[in-house]
Amino acid sequence: MKKHALHIALITAFASYLPGAIAAPVNYEMNLRTYSGLGAGGATGMMSAMFGGKASISKQMDLRLANPADIPGGYSAEHIVPEGMRIGPSLPLKGERRGTGSGGSSESEQADGKMLIYWGCSETVPKGQPEVIDLKAMSSRLSPEVAAMAQQSRKRKGGGDTGETLPPRTLWWPYGDNAFTGIPTEASVVGEHVVKASFMQQEIRYALDKDMDFLEALNFKSGSSDLKAAIPLKWDQLSRAKGYNLNAVGAVGDKEIVIWMAARNKNPMLPGSQNSCTIPAGIFQKTSGAMAMAEAVGPTRGFAYPPLKPGEKKPLIWTAKVRVNGFDNLMLGMGDVARDAATDAAADSVVPGGGSVLKSLKGLFGN
Repeated sequence: MKKHALHIALITAFASYLPGAIAAPVNYEMNLRTYSGLGAGGATGMMSAMFGGKASISKQMDLRLANPADIPGGYSAEHIVPEGMRIGPSLPLKGERRGTGSGGSSESEQADGKMLIYWGCSETVPKGQPEVIDLKAMSSRLSPEVAAMAQQSRKRKGGGDTGETLPPRTLWWPYGDNAFTGIPTEASVVGEHVVKASFMQQEIRYALDKDMDFLEALNFKSGSSDLKAAIPLKWDQLSRAKGYNLNAVGAVGDKEIVIWMAARNKNPMLPGSQNSCTIPAGIFQKTSGAMAMAEAVGPTRGFAYPPLKPGEKKPLIWTAKVRVNGFDNLMLGMGDVARDAATDAAADSVVPGGGSVLKSLKGLFGN
């Protein structure tokens, strides 16, 4: 047994010195998002759309380069975009990795109250709904990543030490790009993309066509403002959307959260051929207002080097994935509290990691 353990240890140690071609590949992610309606233009655009102004449209691009090992100091990395992006041509990729730190409170904070879950497109609430979830019990089901984010947030509020900076393993954009002021609404990603980094043995290259460009606006709309009645929802059917995810959330005081989803255990919730859905009557009648959110799930495309034939397996140097999505949201049941919620939501939209929290919460309900 001792010889076997020593043999494994020697193999592991030796593997760290083997050429990078058989090590874990460098992974690159490119997320293209179109925001319309209340979700675009920050708090100003949100309030303008709520009070009859023209809804704005914004485009966002999130880039992420993940290295399997620590990135050496003095690194340089960039993403060269085609001329049609109207920014660049070189976008700097930067990163930061923090230690665990020793400051702040280690005590966990648990929410109190309950969550009512409804789902389905119908005018009345189906039998067997809602599902009621105790928030204290739910907090124990959060992923370690979200729990860590919550704890880190508490440390920041308390002025705790975040620990010494460690070498980064992931680089982002627009994170750290102080010169970035936004992506023009007419921007297009069509063309060749090149990612270079001083620590990579080979640059990442891929080309995107019109099918992988930013999506059009969803134009998400509600057919009723009466929270006691069934609420019809409509949106533009996008030709490149594979499907749609719809949900709505409202609060009754500070102890009860009401959530509706177009479907459960399906991703996307609705097919690409559908462009309407109805929220059952009365779900949000005890709330002062609710926010409905729509996501168009667009195309996804993967790249790798060296390229693989179907069924072929060989070590990869790098992989890249491009995802295209569209988002829109609107307020249901206008009122003073709803207006305040809209302003808060606009502020929350700029909090880093917010999207990860929402994805984790959706995962609790099988989607």
